[in-house]
Amino acid sequence: MALNRGTPPDDDGLRRAVAASVAKANHEPGARVLAVGLPLADCDPLVGFARLGGEDRFFWEQGARGLSLAGRGAVVAVEAEPRVEGMDAADSPESHPIVRTGSAIAAEFRNFDAVSGAEPLFVGGFGFDGRAPETGDWEGFPPGRMVVPEILLRRQGEQTRATVCVRVEPGADADKILDALAAKIEAAQSLEGPGLNHEESRISPLATASEQGAEYRVKVDRGHAVFNRQVDSALAAIQRGEIEKTVLARSLEVLHPGRFGVTGFLDQLRALYPHCTVLACGRGEDTLVAASPELLVSLEGGWVKTCALAGSAARGRSPEEDTEWGNALRESKKEQAEHEAVVRAIRAGLADWVGELEGPEAPDLMRFLGIQHLSTPLRGRLLPARAGASILDLVACLHPTPAVAGLPRNAALHWIRENEGLDRGWYAAPIGWVDARGAGEFWLALRSALIRNAPEGQSPGVSSARLFAGAGIVEGSQPEAELAETRLKLRALLAPLTEI
Repeated sequence: MALNRGTPPDDDGLRRAVAASVAKANHEPGARVLAVGLPLADCDPLVGFARLGGEDRFFWEQGARGLSLAGRGAVVAVEAEPRVEGMDAADSPESHPIVRTGSAIAAEFRNFDAVSGAEPLFVGGFGFDGRAPETGDWEGFPPGRMVVPEILLRRQGEQTRATVCVRVEPGADADKILDALAAKIEAAQSLEGPGLNHEESRISPLATASEQGAEYRVKVDRGHAVFNRQVDSALAAIQRGEIEKTVLARSLEVLHPGRFGVTGFLDQLRALYPHCTVLACGRGEDTLVAASPELLVSLEGGWVKTCALAGSAARGRSPEEDTEWGNALRESKKEQAEHEAVVRAIRAGLADWVGELEGPEAPDLMRFLGIQHLSTPLRGRLLPARAGASILDLVACLHPTPAVAGLPRNAALHWIRENEGLDRGWYAAPIGWVDARGAGEFWLALRSALIRNAPEGQSPGVSSARLFAGAGIVEGSQPEAELAETRLKLRALLAPLTEI
């Protein structure tokens, strides 16, 4: 994603841009969105996430690429309809909720007037299985929601730009639109300078010498014996030929008196996991946070990239042990079979969209703090007949992959719904962005937590964070080993969240 370094507008330029948008809104007729780009000096997008107002919040950082995004507010929102059970993008692409969301986004972009290098994005995500929320935990997260932030910050390397958007209705007063635009530009420019302050970088309030420190209470959603029996049940279904693989997830809830510092948590995660995509997607007091190791799919300049990530092991306690455990992961027939199934499914899912997918013959190791995975990156060009495709067409084809659901897809999803007992919501779901050309990038919300902060000033003010982790169950899986894998994954967020 290259930054567009357009010239910042002067007052006369802003006035002309507003007048032009008002004229278009009156002539069409129909609402327009005016997007204005401007450079910012020395600005960390996480500062904008912390300080800008707005019901909708979005953060995205890939430290190894030097790319950060942050958005607050929603000048335009597109929500997906619930997905019908058994619906597959290959069978009815035009009626798939994610594809229809992509079409609605393309239509909305036709109503945008972008000046001075503005590059508005729709940002957001979709639910794991596209169904309406089953519990109150996910009440702020519909089957899918993509928004254009009122203020979007984008940093690439040392360069940062803001895209500021205002809605222009037919008959709008140009002076009022200009005032609203100027106020948002001023808000964006106020973020220049120093990074997070001491308060913003905290995860929980610090105690004074006379006070007790932060307390946490942790509750699991089911006992270990119950999880192990569920693994046995999945293995029995595999033996009966009902499924080839399923993914069994579990959660634990962390209760905290007071409020979790979401910004401080994100700051910790990006320091701990620079090779993951650290993201947050929130509404009101509820925020989904993840340090995702898994790219679902990206589309840029006709090139499609994706990655198969399946097969896991712990990291060693010494370099020698780490190498030994990594080699054992590579040589495990069970882990190889699980990984190859994901590769096959990705190739099949993209067969109608992409020419030959290029990738290594054997998976490599992707290593993170505490855990390592088998990884196969794949890359290919869109077929000429698919030149106008949107990233959301590809998301609909791939999600959910066998890495987060199982095989065959619909049978595995049915098994999960009948046996897991967990409302996944947006856990293991695609989170990302799409631009006016249909290009974009989506990652899966793995190593994730749903933080539900108590409203400011509420008594007793107990906040919660629900952490999620899953393990792939295939022939040869051992219940205790799969339980241990979920514990490794939960620890990735539990430790920094509770600052232990």
